[in-house]
Amino acid sequence: MPEPELHLAPPPDRNTLTPRLLIAALVMLAIGVAVYFLNPRKTAELSVQKVDLFAPHTEFKEMPSASHIIGALPSSEDDVYVVATVRITDKLRLPIFLNGNSATLTTASGQTVEATMISALDLPRLEQTFPQILPLVSPPAVPPINFGAEEAVAPGATRIGTVVMLFPQTTAATWRSRKSATLTIELAHDATPLTVTLP
Repeated sequence: MPEPELHLAPPPDRNTLTPRLLIAALVMLAIGVAVYFLNPRKTAELSVQKVDLFAPHTEFKEMPSASHIIGALPSSEDDVYVVATVRITDKLRLPIFLNGNSATLTTASGQTVEATMISALDLPRLEQTFPQILPLVSPPAVPPINFGAEEAVAPGATRIGTVVMLFPQTTAATWRSRKSATLTIELAHDATPLTVTLP
């Protein structure tokens, strides 16, 4: 009579593969959910704390010279300077660099006016031309933001500063009756700029 074969291990269970796949899928799902909720979905947040307006009316008188144009009259110009105090909060675990800025005004008639952005380096010259703007841009006012590679916001930190915009050939009445005005700040390593409405 033949002896029965000796089996040292139980026969392989074909049903253990399904629970292992299910556990692996659950672990991957848990990691994906954790990454989604723990990582910030925004690079930064931009808000406007306040907006100050300076609207000079400049008269250009005829300069004395040897030659005169008959019928030439002195000219004038109206401009609007907007000083916005902005708050930028870094939502990443890395510093963000403020690369550039722009602003657009849409008048009540639908005309679009692009702003000339006044850099921090140009503020002393602006202050000499219009001393009346000094309280809006000089200490103890909030310091201006220097856009460029040297201006950074630390991870999780908030930077508060002013941005000065010139809307040329615009009156204070045009600004007040506007349809909209927006400020855009570009980040050095992010293709999506930050845009906020100017109140």
